[in-house]
Amino acid sequence: MNYANPILICDENEEFRILIRDMLTKNGFFHILESSNADEALEILKDRKDYLLLLEAKVLNEKLIQTVQNKKNFIIFADHSESSILKLASKLGVEHIMSYPVHSKKLLEKINSLS
Repeated sequence: MNYANPILICDENEEFRILIRDMLTKNGFFHILESSNADEALEILKDRKDYLLLLEAKVLNEKLIQTVQNKKNFIIFADHSESSILKLASKLGVEHIMSYPVHSKKLLEKINSLS
């Protein structure tokens, strides 16, 4: 993974976004943006397409799902008990799904596997 590539974290929970941002910056990623919902994420993505996307499953709407389907660099964070997770995995690919809790080593491995 190119550490200069921008990363967009989209999650409703500000504390989780901060945790992930801190985890990434401690591992050499410095171009990180945050959004709390799909509309904010889509606004950021309309001008740039090269982001690595880290998305909470709960924030996904149909338009954001369509946007990520055309990309290969995204990870969806989901609670494995969510009923929509199987549908998302079949639609977006199981390699893009990561369940909670998120551990830094596993996240970095997943990010590196996408490049």
